[in-house]
Amino acid sequence: MSLRSIALTVLVFLGAWYWLQARELKDRALKAAARHCDDLALKLLDDSVVLNSLRLQRGFSGRRCLVRTYRFDFTSTGEERYHGEITLIGQRVGRIKLPPHRVES
Repeated sequence: MSLRSIALTVLVFLGAWYWLQARELKDRALKAAARHCDDLALKLLDDSVVLNSLRLQRGFSGRRCLVRTYRFDFTSTGEERYHGEITLIGQRVGRIKLPPHRVES
């Protein structure tokens, strides 16, 4: 094997590893957003989250890690659509941010 083929193989494996990690973290964000919406009697729309930003930042332990911010849509009345955000710091949920929304009694 040449050095070039070894480097290409390593890159492919790293890409596959990153893709699998990203899918797992997206699923974690989706479950946390759904649980948060359920706790507040809101309805998560489309059953999905979308990666909005990816950056490098210091995490909870003080070490640098990737911070992913996902966007999701929810409704409180069934008529309006609101946009929420969930942030994962490393592999942990950092915060969930919801804009002001109408609440039905």
